[in-house]
Amino acid sequence: MAFKTLSAEVKTSSKGNRVISDYANDLIFEQPRENLLQQEFKSYEYVPAGLKITTIVRKYQKNGKDYQDVTKTEIIGG
Repeated sequence: MAFKTLSAEVKTSSKGNRVISDYANDLIFEQPRENLLQQEFKSYEYVPAGLKITTIVRKYQKNGKDYQDVTKTEIIGG
């Protein structure tokens, strides 16, 4: 399995760190920082099968140095 190498640049401010990155979720969420637990993004979209709800959650580690992104997609109705 080959992994894609991503490039990123960190922008630091008093409100946290933002990243300019090839990884799309880094354009939505902050980078890890102390006391930040979780961030969530929801998208609602009409598709032929019904209403598509996409939820992306970034959960940060307690150490403030890492995170895990989880994406969930639901289709409602039809």
